[in-house]
Amino acid sequence: MQFTPQSNKMHIAVFGKRNAGKSSLINALTGKSTLLVSDEPGTTAEPIFQYVEIKNVGTAIIVDTAGIDDADLFRVQKTREVMDLTDLGIMIFSDEAGDYKLEKEWVHELDKRNIPVIGVIAKTDDHYVDIDSLKANLNVPIVKLSVKRNSNLGSLRHAMSALAPAEFERNSIVGDLVNLGDLVVMVMPEMIPAPKYRLVASQQQILRDLLDHHAIALSVTEEELPELLARLNKLPDLVITDSQVFDRVNEIIPASVPLTTFAILMARFKGDLKTFVTGAAMISSLKPGDKVLLSEACIHHPHNGEIDRMLVKAKLQEMAGGGLDITTSVGPDFPDDVSDYKLIVHCGGCIFNRKQLMMRLRSSGVQNVPITNYGIAFAYFHGILPRVLEVLEVKA
Repeated sequence: MQFTPQSNKMHIAVFGKRNAGKSSLINALTGKSTLLVSDEPGTTAEPIFQYVEIKNVGTAIIVDTAGIDDADLFRVQKTREVMDLTDLGIMIFSDEAGDYKLEKEWVHELDKRNIPVIGVIAKTDDHYVDIDSLKANLNVPIVKLSVKRNSNLGSLRHAMSALAPAEFERNSIVGDLVNLGDLVVMVMPEMIPAPKYRLVASQQQILRDLLDHHAIALSVTEEELPELLARLNKLPDLVITDSQVFDRVNEIIPASVPLTTFAILMARFKGDLKTFVTGAAMISSLKPGDKVLLSEACIHHPHNGEIDRMLVKAKLQEMAGGGLDITTSVGPDFPDDVSDYKLIVHCGGCIFNRKQLMMRLRSSGVQNVPITNYGIAFAYFHGILPRVLEVLEVKA
């Protein structure tokens, strides 16, 4: 819990052709010579993540990418995948002949994803660029600078600060649900296989958010929950539980006490809660032969410490009467074409930044495929979704 998770920082990606000066520019912005710089095209093969300080934003992640003109299609695909986590794009225009067809195509793709873009002419020492013509064709701000002479980097920093999207993440996970001094009980099952002395990511982040909002946070397993309540001289103002022990906690906690889950709070923080809730309604319509996609942000063993993938599969099959065609995607391997699926069920996405998860919601929405969240699906299975959404003022 010492550092803000990388997934909660704004992501700035630098795009351009091979040998355009992407790595040199990032080194100049970060003040470090961390990235390898070479006159040999194709030095950067995989996306590389660095930290950079941005005025009015704080610490952000800046991503170096392989050339958009790389002959290796795998490298280009990896660069395309970076688009889905990008909050702010920087496109370097470097062709001495002024042929910017490829750069313009990529700027258009970024624009389709509602990603603001800054154009950069980085090698001004080497050739002339008609900036006015470029601005007119692209409708993006253009910054002319020289990394060699360390000139005009301030203008780029100013543009980065000015164009940084205010909604790259929500202000708080749970802060809007609590008041100063509220008593919040966090129910964390001991069965979850987190490393020794560690909590899972969602629990860490929610606990820190509660502390930042000066709530009084108590943590307990479901086994000790009745004893804790007996010792308190008042009922909690809010209870947050793990989805795996929904049923037991719901039986113990009085109906007058607001109750929700870590997974549902993270779904709201990372994505769009109403979209996920709407998608959950599709579960009851599933029938044998329907295709369902389970999508998870990280690559791990099925028993992942939050919602058990196998349990979700089993419950979906049970509710559909068996015969569902269920496939799983992990990490960045989210299908471009999801139109054949009747439903997508996504994990909490705690290692994703919000842009990544919102891009998947956008993709499913464009293709008219309902999408929901593991935690919301689990509450739907047990018929208590209205109960855990009440405190969030969202109707199931």
